[in-house]
Amino acid sequence: MRLSRIYITGSLLLFLLSGKAQKIDELPAVPLEIGYEKTLHLIFPTEVRYYSIGGDCIIGEKVANCPEIIRLKAAEEGFPGETSLSVVTADTKFYSYAITYNARPKGSYVRVGGQAPEPHTLPVGKDKQTFLIFPAGVTYVDYGSTNVEVEKAEGVDNILAVKATGAFTEDTNISAVVEGGKFYTFGLHYVPVPERSSFVIDKEATQKVAILDEKERSSGQKERIREAIAKRTPLDLGLKDRNAGVEFEVGNIFIDGDILLLRMTLTNRTQIGYTTDFMRFYIQDAKIRKKTAVQQVEQNILFTFDYPEEVPAHESRTFTVAMNKFTIPDKKRLVIEIQEKNGGRHFLYKLRNKSLLAAEEVFRGLKEQRTEDEADRILRRISR
Repeated sequence: MRLSRIYITGSLLLFLLSGKAQKIDELPAVPLEIGYEKTLHLIFPTEVRYYSIGGDCIIGEKVANCPEIIRLKAAEEGFPGETSLSVVTADTKFYSYAITYNARPKGSYVRVGGQAPEPHTLPVGKDKQTFLIFPAGVTYVDYGSTNVEVEKAEGVDNILAVKATGAFTEDTNISAVVEGGKFYTFGLHYVPVPERSSFVIDKEATQKVAILDEKERSSGQKERIREAIAKRTPLDLGLKDRNAGVEFEVGNIFIDGDILLLRMTLTNRTQIGYTTDFMRFYIQDAKIRKKTAVQQVEQNILFTFDYPEEVPAHESRTFTVAMNKFTIPDKKRLVIEIQEKNGGRHFLYKLRNKSLLAAEEVFRGLKEQRTEDEADRILRRISR
């Protein structure tokens, strides 16, 4: 029996040795350089289905409305060594990248499998806006550094206004995607007084210089919205904050077609009047890493009702702000920022996506909405 076992074991070993050895092919990693003041976009031929980043020293995310694009940026200046990025696309291809830090990276985008011409560099100043006029409505905007601020021209879909927040020497950039999916990117350099302040992008394809925002309401429509909102009771949504005796609360969130409206209240419980300096709405990451240049996507205000310049002592002011309809991506928040003029009673309130999804219709109450929605569900069940 023992000899038989030795024979079988020896035969198995000879069989294994006679077979072909396993072959392992190493997939080379493509080198990439990224910086802290400049965003790098990777544009793939098809949708990105999966991606993984090796370390916390870089930020990476899919562009929400352009699923074939990944946005990359350093999370900390001068991170040492090398980290990795792995990507799988819808055409079943796997891509591997080795990423290192460069304070002045050469490229601002990579078109995988295609040509990536060197982008133009445009001047920006802090006392004069630079206008970029695109051939179609802008659906995505990214700017590499907080040295510049970018906003859509009010009531116009295809024009971006760019301005420096101060003098800077670092390389930075701005990138945009327009309707139809075309990607644009430009380098930006600081000029105290830019000689040119308006640029038409792809002039041959630009049939209209300005593409008006069709969501804009007429004065009559606005008045009907105002009257309808005035009749609605503020809800206890639990969306409130307090700072040094001043209270802020979101009482209602309304939707009317493509317009989102937030009705808010400021209450001053102190002896000193509260003067508003400015109010902003923007989307940013829910958690911000230390030393990270924060990416803020501005949500432009279309119009307001009863916006308060002043909230006197021991009084309240309720007002409404209208914006184009939007939702908030995962791991991000809508930030409502209200600053006090010549004071420190500032608000930086973060709103979750679920609050927007529960918005009331302007011309239909919540009770009516729920009753009609339940009736629709019953009818659908019966018709099956």
